[in-house]
Amino acid sequence: MSEKKQVLENEELLIEAEPFGAELVRIFDKKNGQDMLWEGDPAVWGRHSPILFPFVGKSFENKYRLDGREYSIGQHGFARDMEFELISAGKDEVWFGLSDTEETRKKYPYSFRLEVGYRLDGCRIHVMWKVKNPSDQEMYFMIGAHPAFRTPAGKTIYDYTFDFHRGGKLHYQSPDSDGYRDSSMDGELDAGDGKTALTKGFFQDVPTYIFDRGQLETVSLLVDGRPYVTVECKGFPYMAVWTVEATHPFVCLEPWYGRCAQKGFEGDLKEREGVQRLQGKGEFSAEYVISADAAR
Repeated sequence: MSEKKQVLENEELLIEAEPFGAELVRIFDKKNGQDMLWEGDPAVWGRHSPILFPFVGKSFENKYRLDGREYSIGQHGFARDMEFELISAGKDEVWFGLSDTEETRKKYPYSFRLEVGYRLDGCRIHVMWKVKNPSDQEMYFMIGAHPAFRTPAGKTIYDYTFDFHRGGKLHYQSPDSDGYRDSSMDGELDAGDGKTALTKGFFQDVPTYIFDRGQLETVSLLVDGRPYVTVECKGFPYMAVWTVEATHPFVCLEPWYGRCAQKGFEGDLKEREGVQRLQGKGEFSAEYVISADAAR
Protein backbone atom coordinates (compact mmCIF):
# COMPACT_ATOMS: atom_id res chain seq x y z
CA MET A 1 0.00 0.00 0.00
CA SER A 2 0.97 3.65 -0.23
CA GLU A 3 3.70 5.11 1.92
CA LYS A 4 2.12 8.52 2.40
CA LYS A 5 -1.40 9.89 2.20
CA GLN A 6 -1.81 13.42 0.93
CA VAL A 7 -3.89 15.71 3.14
CA LEU A 8 -5.85 18.79 2.07
CA GLU A 9 -7.53 20.83 4.78
CA ASN A 10 -9.52 24.01 5.28
CA GLU A 11 -11.95 25.33 7.89
CA GLU A 12 -14.76 23.01 6.78
CA LEU A 13 -13.15 19.76 5.64
CA LEU A 14 -10.13 17.52 5.86
CA ILE A 15 -9.63 15.12 2.98
CA GLU A 16 -7.02 12.44 2.36
CA ALA A 17 -5.93 10.82 -0.90
CA GLU A 18 -3.29 8.17 -1.37
CA PRO A 19 -1.05 7.26 -4.31
CA PHE A 20 -2.29 3.66 -4.36
CA GLY A 21 -5.08 3.89 -6.89
CA ALA A 22 -5.00 7.71 -6.60
CA GLU A 23 -7.94 7.06 -4.30
CA LEU A 24 -9.78 9.56 -2.14
CA VAL A 25 -9.90 7.74 1.20
CA ARG A 26 -11.33 10.26 3.64
CA ILE A 27 -13.73 13.21 3.79
CA PHE A 28 -13.94 14.53 7.36
CA ASP A 29 -16.63 17.07 8.20
CA LYS A 30 -15.14 19.31 10.90
CA LYS A 31 -18.42 21.03 11.76
CA ASN A 32 -20.12 17.79 12.79
CA GLY A 33 -17.02 15.76 13.66
CA GLN A 34 -17.91 12.95 11.26
CA ASP A 35 -16.37 11.00 8.42
CA MET A 36 -18.53 11.09 5.31
CA LEU A 37 -16.67 8.57 3.13
CA TRP A 38 -16.86 4.83 3.76
CA GLU A 39 -13.87 3.66 5.81
CA GLY A 40 -13.10 0.66 3.57
CA ASP A 41 -13.85 -2.18 5.97
CA PRO A 42 -12.75 -5.26 3.94
CA ALA A 43 -15.40 -7.40 5.65
CA VAL A 44 -18.00 -5.34 3.80
CA TRP A 45 -16.29 -3.51 0.92
CA GLY A 46 -12.61 -2.77 1.12
CA ARG A 47 -12.57 0.45 -0.87
CA HIS A 48 -13.48 4.10 -0.43
CA SER A 49 -13.69 5.88 -3.78
CA PRO A 50 -11.78 3.93 -6.45
CA ILE A 51 -10.96 5.20 -9.94
CA LEU A 52 -12.35 2.91 -12.64
CA PHE A 53 -9.98 2.81 -15.64
CA PRO A 54 -9.54 1.80 -18.43
CA PHE A 55 -12.85 -0.09 -18.10
CA VAL A 56 -16.06 0.51 -16.21
CA GLY A 57 -17.88 -2.63 -15.13
CA LYS A 58 -17.27 -6.15 -16.38
CA SER A 59 -16.43 -7.38 -19.84
CA PHE A 60 -18.30 -10.50 -20.91
CA GLU A 61 -16.51 -13.45 -19.29
CA ASN A 62 -13.76 -10.96 -18.34
CA LYS A 63 -12.57 -10.85 -21.95
CA TYR A 64 -12.78 -8.35 -24.77
CA ARG A 65 -11.76 -8.18 -28.40
CA LEU A 66 -9.83 -5.42 -30.11
CA ASP A 67 -8.60 -5.42 -33.71
CA GLY A 68 -8.87 -9.19 -33.98
CA ARG A 69 -7.11 -10.02 -30.71
CA GLU A 70 -8.59 -11.18 -27.41
CA TYR A 71 -7.55 -9.76 -24.05
CA SER A 72 -8.44 -10.60 -20.45
CA ILE A 73 -9.25 -7.87 -17.95
CA GLY A 74 -11.06 -7.77 -14.62
CA GLN A 75 -13.99 -5.68 -13.52
CA HIS A 76 -13.37 -1.92 -13.54
CA GLY A 77 -9.90 -2.26 -15.09
CA PHE A 78 -6.64 -2.02 -13.16
CA ALA A 79 -5.87 1.59 -12.20
CA ARG A 80 -7.51 1.25 -8.78
CA ASP A 81 -4.95 -1.42 -7.87
CA MET A 82 -1.80 0.37 -9.06
CA GLU A 83 0.59 2.78 -7.42
CA PHE A 84 0.45 6.27 -8.91
CA GLU A 85 3.28 8.76 -8.75
CA LEU A 86 2.78 12.02 -6.90
CA ILE A 87 2.94 14.81 -9.49
CA SER A 88 2.32 17.82 -7.28
CA ALA A 89 0.94 18.67 -3.85
CA GLY A 90 -0.11 22.10 -2.63
CA LYS A 91 -2.27 23.55 0.10
CA ASP A 92 -5.54 23.08 -1.77
CA GLU A 93 -4.75 20.70 -4.64
CA VAL A 94 -2.94 17.42 -5.29
CA TRP A 95 -2.26 15.46 -8.50
CA PHE A 96 -1.28 11.83 -9.14
CA GLY A 97 -0.16 10.17 -12.38
CA LEU A 98 -0.05 6.69 -13.91
CA SER A 99 1.48 5.53 -17.19
CA ASP A 100 1.23 2.25 -19.05
CA THR A 101 3.70 -0.54 -18.32
CA GLU A 102 4.66 -3.83 -19.87
CA GLU A 103 2.14 -5.52 -17.55
CA THR A 104 -0.74 -3.18 -18.35
CA ARG A 105 -0.17 -3.64 -22.08
CA LYS A 106 -0.81 -7.36 -21.67
CA LYS A 107 -4.36 -6.49 -20.55
CA TYR A 108 -4.82 -3.23 -22.43
CA PRO A 109 -2.58 -2.69 -25.45
CA TYR A 110 -2.55 1.11 -25.50
CA SER A 111 0.02 3.57 -24.28
CA PHE A 112 -1.64 6.05 -21.93
CA ARG A 113 -1.13 8.64 -19.25
CA LEU A 114 -3.81 8.97 -16.55
CA GLU A 115 -3.71 11.93 -14.18
CA VAL A 116 -6.06 12.34 -11.21
CA GLY A 117 -6.40 15.54 -9.21
CA TYR A 118 -8.28 16.69 -6.11
CA ARG A 119 -8.97 20.33 -5.27
CA LEU A 120 -10.54 21.50 -2.03
CA ASP A 121 -12.72 24.61 -2.22
CA GLY A 122 -14.78 25.29 0.90
CA CYS A 123 -17.18 22.36 1.28
CA ARG A 124 -16.61 21.27 -2.32
CA ILE A 125 -14.13 18.67 -3.58
CA HIS A 126 -13.29 18.87 -7.27
CA VAL A 127 -12.25 15.49 -8.68
CA MET A 128 -10.37 15.97 -11.95
CA TRP A 129 -9.24 13.46 -14.58
CA LYS A 130 -6.97 13.72 -17.58
CA VAL A 131 -6.47 10.84 -20.00
CA LYS A 132 -3.64 11.45 -22.45
CA ASN A 133 -2.85 9.44 -25.56
CA PRO A 134 0.89 9.70 -26.26
CA SER A 135 0.75 7.54 -29.40
CA ASP A 136 -0.27 8.38 -32.94
CA GLN A 137 -3.07 5.81 -33.04
CA GLU A 138 -6.51 6.36 -31.57
CA MET A 139 -7.30 4.66 -28.27
CA TYR A 140 -10.52 3.45 -26.65
CA PHE A 141 -11.19 3.56 -22.94
CA MET A 142 -13.73 4.08 -20.17
CA ILE A 143 -13.37 5.92 -16.89
CA GLY A 144 -15.59 6.23 -13.85
CA ALA A 145 -15.88 7.16 -10.19
CA HIS A 146 -17.09 5.02 -7.28
CA PRO A 147 -17.35 7.15 -4.09
CA ALA A 148 -19.14 5.48 -1.18
CA PHE A 149 -20.91 7.79 1.28
CA ARG A 150 -21.37 6.33 4.73
CA THR A 151 -24.44 7.02 6.79
CA PRO A 152 -24.22 9.59 9.60
CA ALA A 153 -23.96 8.32 13.16
CA GLY A 154 -27.23 6.86 14.37
CA LYS A 155 -28.66 6.67 10.86
CA THR A 156 -29.12 3.94 8.25
CA ILE A 157 -29.42 4.23 4.50
CA TYR A 158 -33.19 4.12 4.98
CA ASP A 159 -32.89 7.60 6.45
CA TYR A 160 -31.62 8.78 3.04
CA THR A 161 -33.77 10.45 0.42
CA PHE A 162 -32.46 10.86 -3.12
CA ASP A 163 -32.81 14.28 -4.70
CA PHE A 164 -32.27 13.86 -8.44
CA HIS A 165 -32.76 17.58 -9.08
CA ARG A 166 -35.26 16.74 -11.82
CA GLY A 167 -38.66 15.14 -11.71
CA GLY A 168 -40.52 12.63 -13.81
CA LYS A 169 -39.45 9.21 -14.97
CA LEU A 170 -35.75 8.34 -15.06
CA HIS A 171 -34.62 5.55 -17.38
CA TYR A 172 -32.09 3.11 -15.96
CA GLN A 173 -30.12 0.04 -16.95
CA SER A 174 -29.14 -2.63 -14.46
CA PRO A 175 -26.56 -5.41 -14.54
CA ASP A 176 -27.67 -8.96 -13.90
CA SER A 177 -26.31 -11.15 -11.09
CA ASP A 178 -23.18 -11.82 -13.17
CA GLY A 179 -22.48 -8.13 -13.68
CA TYR A 180 -23.52 -7.84 -17.34
CA ARG A 181 -26.11 -5.52 -18.79
CA ASP A 182 -29.38 -7.36 -19.43
CA SER A 183 -31.80 -5.24 -21.48
CA SER A 184 -34.76 -7.07 -19.95
CA MET A 185 -33.84 -5.44 -16.61
CA ASP A 186 -34.07 -1.90 -18.00
CA GLY A 187 -36.74 0.19 -16.35
CA GLU A 188 -37.95 3.60 -15.27
CA LEU A 189 -37.89 5.09 -11.81
CA ASP A 190 -40.72 7.50 -11.18
CA ALA A 191 -38.92 10.28 -9.34
CA GLY A 192 -42.06 12.36 -8.89
CA ASP A 193 -40.95 15.86 -7.99
CA GLY A 194 -37.32 14.72 -8.00
CA LYS A 195 -37.13 13.37 -4.47
CA THR A 196 -37.32 9.62 -3.81
CA ALA A 197 -37.06 8.04 -0.37
CA LEU A 198 -34.62 5.15 -0.08
CA THR A 199 -37.02 2.59 1.34
CA LYS A 200 -36.42 -1.05 2.18
CA GLY A 201 -36.59 -3.04 -1.03
CA PHE A 202 -35.28 -0.19 -3.19
CA PHE A 203 -32.28 -2.31 -4.24
CA GLN A 204 -34.02 -5.68 -4.02
CA ASP A 205 -34.87 -6.11 -7.71
CA VAL A 206 -32.39 -3.56 -9.05
CA PRO A 207 -29.04 -4.06 -7.29
CA THR A 208 -27.46 -1.24 -9.30
CA TYR A 209 -29.30 1.61 -10.98
CA ILE A 210 -27.37 2.89 -13.99
CA PHE A 211 -29.15 6.07 -15.01
CA ASP A 212 -28.19 6.57 -18.65
CA ARG A 213 -28.75 9.08 -21.47
CA GLY A 214 -27.03 11.86 -19.54
CA GLN A 215 -30.26 12.43 -17.60
CA LEU A 216 -28.68 13.33 -14.28
CA GLU A 217 -26.33 16.23 -13.72
CA THR A 218 -26.73 16.45 -9.94
CA VAL A 219 -27.72 13.90 -7.29
CA SER A 220 -27.99 14.60 -3.57
CA LEU A 221 -28.49 12.41 -0.54
CA LEU A 222 -30.79 14.07 1.97
CA VAL A 223 -30.98 13.23 5.68
CA ASP A 224 -33.99 14.47 7.64
CA GLY A 225 -34.93 16.52 4.60
CA ARG A 226 -31.62 18.40 4.47
CA PRO A 227 -28.78 17.92 1.96
CA TYR A 228 -26.04 15.66 3.33
CA VAL A 229 -23.85 15.17 0.26
CA THR A 230 -24.19 16.09 -3.41
CA VAL A 231 -22.43 14.83 -6.53
CA GLU A 232 -22.40 17.14 -9.55
CA CYS A 233 -21.53 15.41 -12.82
CA LYS A 234 -22.58 17.58 -15.74
CA GLY A 235 -21.72 15.97 -19.07
CA PHE A 236 -21.37 12.42 -17.75
CA PRO A 237 -23.49 9.94 -19.74
CA TYR A 238 -24.10 7.60 -16.79
CA MET A 239 -24.74 7.91 -13.07
CA ALA A 240 -24.82 4.65 -11.11
CA VAL A 241 -26.32 4.18 -7.65
CA TRP A 242 -25.24 1.13 -5.64
CA THR A 243 -24.92 -0.28 -2.15
CA VAL A 244 -23.72 -3.56 -0.65
CA GLU A 245 -26.61 -5.99 -0.57
CA ALA A 246 -27.90 -6.93 2.91
CA THR A 247 -25.47 -4.81 4.97
CA HIS A 248 -26.20 -1.42 3.38
CA PRO A 249 -23.72 0.70 5.37
CA PHE A 250 -23.24 3.26 2.59
CA VAL A 251 -24.56 4.42 -0.77
CA CYS A 252 -22.37 4.99 -3.83
CA LEU A 253 -23.08 7.79 -6.31
CA GLU A 254 -20.96 6.96 -9.36
CA PRO A 255 -20.50 9.22 -12.41
CA TRP A 256 -19.29 7.15 -15.37
CA TYR A 257 -18.01 7.48 -18.90
CA GLY A 258 -18.79 3.88 -19.89
CA ARG A 259 -20.55 0.89 -18.39
CA CYS A 260 -20.53 -2.92 -18.13
CA ALA A 261 -20.74 -5.00 -21.29
CA GLN A 262 -24.00 -6.34 -22.64
CA LYS A 263 -24.63 -9.96 -21.67
CA GLY A 264 -23.16 -12.11 -24.45
CA PHE A 265 -21.33 -9.19 -26.10
CA GLU A 266 -18.34 -10.50 -28.06
CA GLY A 267 -17.90 -7.65 -30.51
CA ASP A 268 -14.93 -5.34 -30.83
CA LEU A 269 -14.26 -2.94 -27.96
CA LYS A 270 -14.87 -0.06 -30.37
CA GLU A 271 -18.51 -1.18 -30.63
CA ARG A 272 -19.20 -1.41 -26.88
CA GLU A 273 -21.76 1.04 -25.56
CA GLY A 274 -20.25 3.87 -23.59
CA VAL A 275 -16.65 3.46 -24.77
CA GLN A 276 -14.71 6.69 -25.30
CA ARG A 277 -12.54 7.35 -28.35
CA LEU A 278 -9.40 9.46 -28.04
CA GLN A 279 -7.42 10.43 -31.12
CA GLY A 280 -3.66 10.11 -31.35
CA LYS A 281 -1.81 12.71 -29.23
CA GLY A 282 -5.21 13.71 -27.85
CA GLU A 283 -6.32 14.49 -24.31
CA PHE A 284 -9.62 13.78 -22.55
CA SER A 285 -10.55 15.67 -19.41
CA ALA A 286 -13.52 15.44 -17.06
CA GLU A 287 -14.46 16.67 -13.62
CA TYR A 288 -17.10 15.96 -11.05
CA VAL A 289 -17.69 17.67 -7.72
CA ILE A 290 -18.52 16.27 -4.29
CA SER A 291 -20.26 18.81 -2.09
CA ALA A 292 -20.17 17.97 1.62
CA ASP A 293 -23.43 19.75 2.34
CA ALA A 294 -23.55 18.63 5.98
CA ALA A 295 -20.42 20.68 6.68
CA ARG A 296 -22.01 23.99 5.63
